[in-house]
Amino acid sequence: MPYSSDNFRWYYQTEGSGPLVVLLHGLLMNGQSWRQSGLVQALSKDYCVAYPDLPGHGLSDKTADSGAYSLRVQASGVIKLIDTIGYEKAQVIGYSSGAWLTAGLLQYYPERLSSALIGGWDIVNGLPQGPDGPLKFDFFMSYARKTAPELASWVTPDAEAGLSAFFHSLSQHQPMDTVIKQSCVPVAFWAGKDDPGYSSIEAWAKENEFPFLSGNGDHVTAMLQPDSLTLHQIQAFINQVCSK
Repeated sequence: MPYSSDNFRWYYQTEGSGPLVVLLHGLLMNGQSWRQSGLVQALSKDYCVAYPDLPGHGLSDKTADSGAYSLRVQASGVIKLIDTIGYEKAQVIGYSSGAWLTAGLLQYYPERLSSALIGGWDIVNGLPQGPDGPLKFDFFMSYARKTAPELASWVTPDAEAGLSAFFHSLSQHQPMDTVIKQSCVPVAFWAGKDDPGYSSIEAWAKENEFPFLSGNGDHVTAMLQPDSLTLHQIQAFINQVCSK
């Protein structure tokens, strides 16, 4: 099975040929989620599409060591993946926690990105609030098991330790607005209309004159079941960057 060359192994798959596009999924998902969405099939006609399982997910390593999930370490893992596949640069599409990671790539490795599409993630505020303040991992998992059991069914007690460590890093989010506004990398944003964070993501993108892709669906279905217009908009953004 293909793994990136790192002490902490990332499982990944690739499809197609051409310029590299890397897809980074959200919590409880895996690389195959992008095939479910249809985006791999759409982009691989013209691009080499890489879709890894992020740390703690899928077939990637699932250590409980919190250090493996820091933003800087995960960003380094993406760069090692790009190196392993044999490319100098990539266009990166991240969704939810994958978008948090995409913003981290803009912060730490902007020279390795040709573009960045940030989906379903509030770069200013990070995670949404829970019922009693900052969102906690236990509440997140309880809510996921009730509302999206198909996504949470794989989480064993052993796997949960790694997810908790990932979630902890995610909850340490620092606002990324300055990093993105100062970046020379083309950046666009994407959210589903029923996502609780839709309004704030859309408002920030438009206020700061970044392209905004408006899709149907809530936080989960916007990625897993994107409408044809959303797929078209994503392809158009990727194609536009490659045409320059």
